[in-house]
Amino acid sequence: MSAPGAEGSSTFKGAGVEVAASTLVLGYGVLLDRVLPDLSHVPVNLAAAALAVYLAGLAGASVRDMGLEKENLVRGLKVGLYTVAPIAAVVAVGAAVPWTREFFVDSAVTGASSGRALYEMLVRIPLGTALAEELIFRGALMGLFLRRRSTAAAVALSSVVFGLWHISPTIKSLSTNAAAGSAASGPLAAAGIVAAVVAATAAAGAALAWLRLKSGSIAAPWLAHASLNSLSYLAGRIVGPT
Repeated sequence: MSAPGAEGSSTFKGAGVEVAASTLVLGYGVLLDRVLPDLSHVPVNLAAAALAVYLAGLAGASVRDMGLEKENLVRGLKVGLYTVAPIAAVVAVGAAVPWTREFFVDSAVTGASSGRALYEMLVRIPLGTALAEELIFRGALMGLFLRRRSTAAAVALSSVVFGLWHISPTIKSLSTNAAAGSAASGPLAAAGIVAAVVAATAAAGAALAWLRLKSGSIAAPWLAHASLNSLSYLAGRIVGPT
């Protein structure tokens, strides 16, 4: 068996492996969201991310394709850190504006204990969500698409899959987020909300992919992703009912 990332040496080639990889990722996302115990999220998602990187390597994606070159790690961290302040500003504005503030209030966030909230913001979100998802989407999947497609196509395809990944959690949030649930007044309205979230997260995926390509490292989108999610969680705790 050839080593992961060897140029042209993989037995896994063609569009079929891209479709299979995308389907497996989306299927796993539903399993993670709907079936697996909540406490297993961090170790299971990190293990799945490691497996995705390994399999992408077998399919011919190099460490450079996946943004995993050690030489670019420091640059990736610097680029990622530059995004924290702008992200914090956007979240702060969103939490301050009455129309958008209500969408930060989610019973899964406001109902959590202080200890659980710290775990979410400092462990689960940065590692079990942001790091795992960046390794899967901007690492393994985008790296796999880069083997056969243009950079633009690789970014677009990985971002679309990233958007679709959020269908299941969005549907679940309609029962925990009062504002979203109120807006989903019927099947068509609910479908519209889900479609809007898919489009928004696909756009966010493209922005994260740009950070990955600009820095050459998965570290940049990881820090941006972790900052956005953790700060949004914190905003929900602050503006939510006490």
